[in-house]
Amino acid sequence: MSGRKALGLGLFTLMAAALAAHELPREVVRHPGAGTAMGPRLEWALHEAKARRYSSGFRVGYGIRKLMGERSYIGSWNDDRLRSTEPTIEEVLTGKRRAEPLMPRAERLSRTAREVLDDLEMDRTAEKKVWKDVAVLLRYEGDGNAGPDKVEMSNLELDFDFQGLPLLWLGDASDDQSLTLLRGLYAGVKREETKKHVLAAVGIHDTPDLVIPILESVLVSRDADELRKDAAFWIGQQDDAAALKVLRRAARTDRSCEVRKGAVFAISQVELEAAVDELIDLARAAEYENVRHEAVFWLGQRASKKAGAALVEFATKDGDSRVQEQAVFALSQLPENQGVEPLIKIARTHPNPHVRKKAVFWLGECHDPRALEALIAIVKGK
Repeated sequence: MSGRKALGLGLFTLMAAALAAHELPREVVRHPGAGTAMGPRLEWALHEAKARRYSSGFRVGYGIRKLMGERSYIGSWNDDRLRSTEPTIEEVLTGKRRAEPLMPRAERLSRTAREVLDDLEMDRTAEKKVWKDVAVLLRYEGDGNAGPDKVEMSNLELDFDFQGLPLLWLGDASDDQSLTLLRGLYAGVKREETKKHVLAAVGIHDTPDLVIPILESVLVSRDADELRKDAAFWIGQQDDAAALKVLRRAARTDRSCEVRKGAVFAISQVELEAAVDELIDLARAAEYENVRHEAVFWLGQRASKKAGAALVEFATKDGDSRVQEQAVFALSQLPENQGVEPLIKIARTHPNPHVRKKAVFWLGECHDPRALEALIAIVKGK
């Protein structure tokens, strides 16, 4: 299965969310103005939280717009076609419920599970894109003096577990306003887990010329490797030539082999044809062996004739037997069984018996009539 972008929901997330009752905010307080910079709006929220004595924690939220697949979601529960008994974030903000018949919980869960399984087989790259409203929610513990401890995102059309904490809503923000706020938050928070949340919030924005410099500054920083790998991942979500340039440099020159591997994965997520060329180049000439293996693996996830041809080359001509075996596996992962014919040839003719054995194994895992016929012929010595 292809390792493409996955901002939608997984089956088990849906199930868990469907079974859990969500708590609404104890109180919703809206910012009185609109259009002001996010810094002053956040200061207003923190001052308001103190004035209202929110000593047990609270959330501060605002909305952005994001271009997404019409069946893709950020957050938990619920498909728009299956109404939850819980109010959506939008309904929490407006105080109005949409008059729609409710479906019994067990039936909703069963139908949603079936639809998610269908979605897993769906080609997301061909999905129609629409603009959706997304909430960015900062959770503060105690009185908020220590800064946010968590940043969460959710489509406004989904419900959300506010855990009974009050919500201070800042209104809508442009990408520029939102990213300026998030950049400041990243610099100010101390916990690595919170920084990861901030990076994810930065990464979901749709303005590459604003997003990439923020993430690149983290990627080349002295921050922990896990944070820098996250920055690389979110750069790869931008589908932009500038993103590919940054990732190319990281995959070749970063001080950490793990971050280099993370950059290779991020390159595989960039839906530009140049990303395939870059994976091929890395598979041929990356300095670290593990990085070469990573590039070969992710080539196998790309539906591209160019990728298939490169994998055949690595499987038959590379001087490293482990790269050859990795290429054989990657051929087995090509979409629509594109790798079956090359695997049959490798299983019959490759000079290395270990590589031939690997090819036979992966043919055995393939549900393609050509693979079965070839295996029968090999067993019979034909």
